[in-house]
This record gives sequence, C-alpha cells and structure tokens, in this order.
Amino acid sequence: MILFRYLCRQIFQTSAAVTLVLLCIVTSGRLAKYLSQSSAGDLSSEIVFWVIFYRIPDFLPLVIPLGFFIGVLLAIGRLYTDSEMVVINACGVSKKRLVGITLFPAIVVSVLVAYLTLIAAPSSLNQLQILLEESNTNDAFSFVRPGKFQQAEDSQRVSYAQAYDSKNKTISDVWLVDYNDDGSVLIVRAKSARLTDSDKLLPRYLNLTDGSIYDGFIGQANYRITNFSQYSQSLTVVRPEEQMQLEVDAMSTFALLNSDSNADIAALHWRFSLPVVVLVVAVMALALSKTDNRSGRYLKLLPAILMYLIYIISITTVRTQVEYGFQPAIAIWILHAIFLSLAFSILFKDDVQRAFATSRLRARGGSV
Repeated sequence: MILFRYLCRQIFQTSAAVTLVLLCIVTSGRLAKYLSQSSAGDLSSEIVFWVIFYRIPDFLPLVIPLGFFIGVLLAIGRLYTDSEMVVINACGVSKKRLVGITLFPAIVVSVLVAYLTLIAAPSSLNQLQILLEESNTNDAFSFVRPGKFQQAEDSQRVSYAQAYDSKNKTISDVWLVDYNDDGSVLIVRAKSARLTDSDKLLPRYLNLTDGSIYDGFIGQANYRITNFSQYSQSLTVVRPEEQMQLEVDAMSTFALLNSDSNADIAALHWRFSLPVVVLVVAVMALALSKTDNRSGRYLKLLPAILMYLIYIISITTVRTQVEYGFQPAIAIWILHAIFLSLAFSILFKDDVQRAFATSRLRARGGSV
C-alpha cells in the first residue's frame, strides 16, 4: 500500500505539472490567434477572453492525455535513474503489478477526460456558440473594414465603406462592385446602408439608401444608370469550416448518438476514444520509461513523444476518413487495439525473450 501511494503520488504530481505547462502553451497560442483575429476585425475584442474561457474545457481532453503520458514517463523514468526501481523489483514487485498500479491513476484521469469530452466540453462550446451568435447580432457590421477595399472569398465582389457608425449600426458612402462572368460590371453606390438579418447566425441582405446602380461593360460608354432611394442587395456569406466544426463539437453526446451523419458518428467515436487514449498511453509510457543512470530519464522522451504523435495522428486521420465515409467507425477502435498491443509487447519483450531462451535451453537438456 505504501508503494502504491508513493507511485500514484509521483505520477499525479508530475502529470499535473506537465499538463499545466501544456495548457498554458496551448492557451497562449490560441490567445495570440484570437487577438490577431480581433485586430483584423474578425472577432470582437470584448469577447476574446470569454472565447478562451469557453475553449479551455475543449482543450483539456487533448492536453491531459499528453500531460499524463509525459508525467508517467518522467515519474517512472526517475525511479530507474535513481535505482529505486531496482529496489522495487527486489521486493518482488513484478511488471504486472506495476501495470496495475499505473492503471489506477490512469483510470482516474480517464474518468475526468470522459466527463470533459462527453459533457463539459460540448456544453461549454454550446455556450461559446451562443456568445458568438450574440456578438454577430450586436455587431452586425463586424466584417466591415472602414476605408479599405475588401474582396469576398467566395465571389468576385469588391466592397468599400467610408465609415461605420456603431451607435446607429450603419455604414456610410458604400460601394459594391460585382464582376460578372460575361465581362460586365455592376457598381452599386449608396449614401448609407443598414444590415438586415435573414438568418440568426449570418447576415444576408444590405439595405442601401440614396444611391445609384451602374450596369455595363468597362471601357464602354453605354452604362445603364438607375437611381434609388431604397435598395436591398444580397450578401453571400459562407460559413467558415471552423464555424461548422464548432457546431458539431457543440452538439451534446446524446444528440450525436441519435444522428446518422458520418461527421456526427466520427465526432461521437472521437469523444469515446479520448478516455481510452489515457489508458493506452499509460501502458505505453510504462513500457518506454525503462532507462539507466548513465542514459538519464530524458533519453527516451523524444522517441516516446514521437510514438504518441503517431498514435494521435493515426486516430485523427481515421476520424477524417470516417467523416467522409471512407472507413467504418470500428477502424478507430482497431487502432486503439493495435497500439495497446504494441505497448504490451514492448513492456514484456524482455520477459518473453527470457522465457523463450529458457524453453530452448530446457529443450536441449541444459540448465538455467
């Protein structure tokens, strides 16, 4: 029991420290990204830190398995470098017993990850989605860069607005230029414009006031000019891939269970996979932590992390294939079984070789 408490304490303390460092790194990177989006006008500066706050439960299920993996690797590796593992083995503690001791904190962490990925993260992302929707509604012209020409990514439209009145939610001195496939150009100029929402998430129509429409071909004088006092111009806004992924991640686990969509099925199995990843990497770390005094406990850190990355990238790749219907969802669980088998084979490799050598000696009539 003393050994059990000692090893668990070492694993928990090291894993917690590593996870905290990794979370700070990930959060800092995301914060830099969101601040960049805010400075470009793609994200309201008022909600940047709230976005980070709601994103943290989504980061943790990805950060915790890596932190726990490195924590076990360093904690057990220190036992080897300090010769404590020699004493532990001399006391009759086998590798199977070590696996059992290591799996206890792994199960605790796995339950925590399961709660985060199945309940907390979807709920938090749902709140984030509501926050972004409210931000888009309250700041309907957040996409406008006053005094700058902008070209839509999904069309040949160029737009310009001289100024934005945040109090009245209007833009002034508006220009819209559409280049058609037949070579003609449609220019809309208005004194002011106000946005009308036809969808609760995405603005669709621009109501222009006191302006003119110029329709014709560049280089020709026969332009058709139409003056108007009120004119509505449709705006084609494409939902970014990040926004669509957020909608899937924000769905409750129960909703995913009742969905037949490939993307939802892939997301569901991904959520169930993350707690399993903790158990697999616990055995993997135990297998890769063996070292000696001269080598140090950091010798196998790089190849171990490389193996971890191969594991995670493989699962992510299969998840993408499941989303597009190229692979059945069972392929994700086959990957877990493969890497778990690989971890056990590395862990018990010496025992298997020793047993094989002993059996050969006995077969030849020798003694051990």
